[in-house]
Amino acid sequence: MKTTIFCFSGTGNSYYAATAIAEQLGDTTVRMTSSLLDAENIEMTERVGFLFPTYKGFPPNQMKDFIQEVFSKQDLEPIRYLFMITTRYKFQAYSMVAMEVLLREAGCAHSYANHIVMPDGYVPLVPVPTEEKESELYAQADRSIRLIVEDIQNETIKLAGKRPFSRLALNYLMGFIHSSSKLFARKFTVTDACTSCKICYRMCPSANITMVEGKPVFGDNCEGCLGCYHRCPEDAIQLTTRAHEGRYRNKRSGYNMEYRI
Repeated sequence: MKTTIFCFSGTGNSYYAATAIAEQLGDTTVRMTSSLLDAENIEMTERVGFLFPTYKGFPPNQMKDFIQEVFSKQDLEPIRYLFMITTRYKFQAYSMVAMEVLLREAGCAHSYANHIVMPDGYVPLVPVPTEEKESELYAQADRSIRLIVEDIQNETIKLAGKRPFSRLALNYLMGFIHSSSKLFARKFTVTDACTSCKICYRMCPSANITMVEGKPVFGDNCEGCLGCYHRCPEDAIQLTTRAHEGRYRNKRSGYNMEYRI
């Protein structure tokens, strides 16, 4: 059965999971939402998946926008089985509840929901994992991925669970979280270590970075993924707020996606 996975990834965790699931399922295409925001016609397959990180308890703003503004306008009739997987570290809070509502309002009910525990790179709150911890979490993730693939192949039904105060969270908290995330880049500063390599500009999933006189300038459409912060080869992008030391390079993910040249 042909499968399409719509994926958003900032530091590579969700990309790793999406590509691993695709390889094990076979006949599967991974499509990054950052490249589809202007798409008019997307051919749907019998099996469709959404793979995304949990940010502050919710799906990324871009995933919400993709579902509401792009996915909902497609011909969804071919879809027989829809799964949604989130990558997260400690908690997923309302991410699955929010996705269930977004997809239902788009005209498509989900069949399966699950999560994969992976390293966290949100340094304002948690330390960068040690190599030992990263290896441990990736081994755990690989085991979870194998079980998830079996479930998908068997078309297992596993719906997102209910959570208290869901409607209040979706109506008020999600909007606040997404609005504040858009402004997250105001916390970045760029040091003289910058070599104008433009990696941050090319890889930003929300095209929130422009280059001015060879230096990155950040706008107000940030996802808060910290991909630019972690992937800067010179550590020239710094946070002006308190943050744990270290960078989550996540080399084992194979994620080197670039959206602009």
